[in-house]
Amino acid sequence: MADTASLSLTRGRIGLSWPLLIAVFVFAATLFSEPRALFDPDVLWQNVTGHWILAHGAVPHVDLFTYTVRGEPWVVHEWLADLLMASAYDALGWHGVTLLAALAAATALGLLTRALSRTLPPLPAMLLAMLAWLMLLPHLLARPHLLAMPLLVAWIAAVLRARDEDRAPPFAWALLMALWANIHGSFCFGLGFAGLIAVEAVLSAPTATERRRALRRWAAFLAVAALAPLVSPNGIGSYLLPLRLLRMSYALSSLVEWQSSSFSSFQPLELWLLVALGAGFAFRLRLPASRLAILLLLVHLSLAHRRYGELLGFTAPLLLAPAIGAELRRRLPSAPPGWIAELARPASWRALALAGLLMAAGASLAATRPLSPPRDYMPEAAVRAALAHNPKGPVLNDYNFGGYLIFAGVPTFVDGRTDLFPDAFLERENKALNLVDDGLPSLLDDYRIGWTLMPAGSSAVALLDHLPGWRRLYADDIAVVHVRDETAP
Repeated sequence: MADTASLSLTRGRIGLSWPLLIAVFVFAATLFSEPRALFDPDVLWQNVTGHWILAHGAVPHVDLFTYTVRGEPWVVHEWLADLLMASAYDALGWHGVTLLAALAAATALGLLTRALSRTLPPLPAMLLAMLAWLMLLPHLLARPHLLAMPLLVAWIAAVLRARDEDRAPPFAWALLMALWANIHGSFCFGLGFAGLIAVEAVLSAPTATERRRALRRWAAFLAVAALAPLVSPNGIGSYLLPLRLLRMSYALSSLVEWQSSSFSSFQPLELWLLVALGAGFAFRLRLPASRLAILLLLVHLSLAHRRYGELLGFTAPLLLAPAIGAELRRRLPSAPPGWIAELARPASWRALALAGLLMAAGASLAATRPLSPPRDYMPEAAVRAALAHNPKGPVLNDYNFGGYLIFAGVPTFVDGRTDLFPDAFLERENKALNLVDDGLPSLLDDYRIGWTLMPAGSSAVALLDHLPGWRRLYADDIAVVHVRDETAP
């Protein structure tokens, strides 16, 4: 009893809340798991892109960083995220980029917990929020999709709240799309989700008059939301880029994040599905047909492409919370302990200020440690050795080294901007470097390659070691450089 009273008094004096506590936890976990958030070569070229935008006061519309497709149209659809990350880098180096990622993840989880608390008891709301965090972990990288996560949560929650209140969202929410579309292409998912909820609203209306009213309201909202992404330096390109990606069948099948989920080892998706199945059977949950259809679509997407796991983790709880909450209230009528209920209330300004101080202290502590992207994607010594040799020709590089080459100012053969390259080009490059066919020698000759930069132990390295006219110049545990042998006949 004394502990309960003490916790309640603490809540009264400080104004803590579960969403705030979860946000602080996620912030600390992200910040102190460095350099996990930087474990992707794309953070390097996105940093350079952001700095180009800062320097020129404009968004590039053609490729600047390769020699293979230089000058070709390039839709920099994540330009605002690149700019934010470059600004964070200028302020605090790679610590600043990681800090930005930690703030985005913490905000997304805090908003999710707050939205779930509207219809769920505190403990189930926190459980679903932590499952969402686990679903995000494999893709918790300092990239634009993470900066868009708070917008996704806010959008989904607003759309569903409007639907629960039998109305369309206010037009002000539609304008959120203008910001979202300049940060990440996931705005298309947000529009599609709102469209499905609009269909549900129209079909579930009890009378023809109410159906027409719902159709007018939701159609007007969706029209404004669909026009908002055009407020972008890319214009209609914001919509055309996702369509182009969907046509790149080889790239989608070969890139890891676009491949289907594998359960050969433990995956957060497996735990999520087991919890969902267990809860469904244990509580005999019944969902409206429309919500069940959307849930199955989300599960399908997460199974088909592993990068969609966080969409399932963040969207499904909000979609299902009303049904789960009603069933829990029926089966568990007793109220939670007083201090648990107290912490379900919104945080006070005092608590927010305290959390800000704690997070600032944590960021200061983390900044005392050296930090950079993992060496796996940073072949610094290899590139120095190659450039010192002054090779007579451009580089043929591994896909994962493209980000560092851009960071080092070296024009790339290929890099992580998948949408920039023709699908046939990516297929030829991938098959040649993995010795799926015998195309490596012709690739070297067709592009007049002067040196190669490949991961240590790769198939391409083994072939280049024995390929006439080529010799090994440098090797370490990260990368191997081969150059043309000028003494060869």
